[in-house]
Amino acid sequence: MRKALLATLTLLALFSLASAQEGALSIAFVRSGAVLAAHPAGQEAAQLTEQARTELQQIATDLQPLQARANAGEELSAEEQNTLELSQRTLQETQERYQREVEAAAAPAEEEINTIIQGLAQENGYTLVLNYDVAQASRLVIYAEDGSVPDITEEVIAAIQAANPGAGGEGGN
Repeated sequence: MRKALLATLTLLALFSLASAQEGALSIAFVRSGAVLAAHPAGQEAAQLTEQARTELQQIATDLQPLQARANAGEELSAEEQNTLELSQRTLQETQERYQREVEAAAAPAEEEINTIIQGLAQENGYTLVLNYDVAQASRLVIYAEDGSVPDITEEVIAAIQAANPGAGGEGGN
């Protein structure tokens, strides 16, 4: 919620700034998920995310019977209570560890992608590039006429592939 509000305020400030300037506002969007999937570091982050999902699901599955009994008000033995607490702690610590690992794995991709987007925006005269995935999820954009805002996703993916030959990015929408 806070991120959506901050994004909305930032967008409004950018619109106000662009309106105050002589030139017209030129907007494009990029589909961040497709772009990240095309970058080798993004692919590594996706693999880590899948690994995390599998491991966390196993921990949660093991935890579930004791958790259900505790939630139902059943008295757990001291050993069961210790096992429950250890399993909950393990789940939380594993989630935090994977979050750090995924963020670290994705960081090089995000840095390169941002640089590529900035370059394409400057080359093509875009004054604002929106992350389509975030705008859609947060309902940041209320209305946009179909085809009225250029999608630069494929251009960004092509630049990623050119910068990372042999990486075999997975692009697409």
